[in-house]
Amino acid sequence: MKKNESENIIQSACAPRLELVGNTRCIVEGIKGIPQYNAEKIKFDLGKFSVSFFGDSLYINSFTQSGAVIEGTIVSMEFEGYA
Repeated sequence: MKKNESENIIQSACAPRLELVGNTRCIVEGIKGIPQYNAEKIKFDLGKFSVSFFGDSLYINSFTQSGAVIEGTIVSMEFEGYA
C-alpha cells in the first residue's frame, strides 16, 4: 500500500459521518460541539466544517460522546466548510 493510500484510509476513518434516513432522522458522528439547538435549527461543529439541519420539531433523540441522532421533519441541510 502506498503512503497516500494509507493516509486517505486514516483520514476517512476519522472523518465525520452523516447517515440520513428519509427526511425524519439523521445520525451524525464526529461531533465536536453543538453551537445552536432549537426546534427549527440544529447546528453541529464537526471540526473542519459544520452542518446545520433546518426543519420542524427537530430534537436530539440520543447523544453520545461523539455522535447524535436528530429527529423531526428535516427540510434542508447546510454545510459550512473550512479550506
